Amino acid sequence: MQHTRDQRGEVEVDGETYDWELRRQPRPTGKGSWEGMAVSLRHRAFKREAIVQFPMPMRPNGRPDLEKQRVNVEAIRNAVTAAIAAGWDAASRGKPVVFDVDADGR
Repeated sequence: MQHTRDQRGEVEVDGETYDWELRRQPRPTGKGSWEGMAVSLRHRAFKREAIVQFPMPMRPNGRPDLEKQRVNVEAIRNAVTAAIAAGWDAASRGKPVVFDVDADGR
């Protein structure tokens, strides 16, 4: 797996280039719950955005991992594929579409 500390980058899926950008690091949402990392995805030629939310990483003792997370580029590739399979059409117009994925981007 390739991890990066970059805040943005690009991935190629099925011959198409997609730009990604880190929207947020994991954060508390109150009352003991947490949100994981979120990444925005855009096709290079279109403007429709997909926001992919990853789960909060947990330590073996069950507590949240509060360290700054690195981006797994392979999980971003999987997330693009999963978003397209779930109905995201980058060529269409409209509001950003939000998808929840697992830690591997599926």
